[in-house]
Order: sequence, then structure tokens, then C-alpha cells
Amino acid sequence: MARILLTEPDRAISEFIAGILAEFGHDVVPCENVIEAEVWLATSPVDVLVTDLVLRSEEAMGLSRSCAARGIPTVTLTGRDFLPDQASRPPPLLEKPFRFSDLQRVLHAIDAAQSAAAIRGPTSSAA
Repeated sequence: MARILLTEPDRAISEFIAGILAEFGHDVVPCENVIEAEVWLATSPVDVLVTDLVLRSEEAMGLSRSCAARGIPTVTLTGRDFLPDQASRPPPLLEKPFRFSDLQRVLHAIDAAQSAAAIRGPTSSAA
């Protein structure tokens, strides 16, 4: 299964989500903030970032961009009443409270896409 970098500022929620993900067979690295997550990313590989939208939005966006530059997909969680409009939502976005089966479905879809890309191999353009 995947090594998941989980950034969630609420320790109780983080521990709960990490426990469920571990039951699903994932290796979870919990971080309470963007700084911890960036340190982890600089030193260890991860397969997926699962992050809370509330993490000081500018820092969270930087973390998501950093992961995207490394080819690491991001799943965003939010408990906010106000959500960005559809065009600016970071896909995939799960609204709290969410079903853990929905999170697992998203993670399976990411895994399937990564597996398919690995089978296809790098794309090259013929000149």
C-alpha cells in the first residue's frame, strides 16, 4: 500500500485518520504543519499527500505545489462551511465529515493511475 504524508493540524483528527489509514494497510506519516511536512518530504519518499485545506492556505498551496513538482498526488480534506467554487477546488477534495470508504476509493484511484503510468513508462515525443 501507499506511504501517506498526512498533514492535519488537529492532533485528535490526525490520529483518528492515521489509524484508519493504517487499518487499510497504508504507512502513514503524520505532520501537524507544513514545516514538518516539508522536512519529511526533503528526507523521505512518500506516495501521496493527504492535507487539510485549513493549513494556512498559502503555505498549504506551497506544499501542494511542492508535491506536484515531485509527482506526488494530493488529496485535500476540509471541514469548512465555505468551499472554493468548483473551478478553483483542488481535486480530489473530500468534505469533513467524509466516509473513510470514500478516502480509500480516492487512494485506490490514485494508486491505479500511478500503476498505469508506470506500466506505460515515460512518454517521449518523436521529432
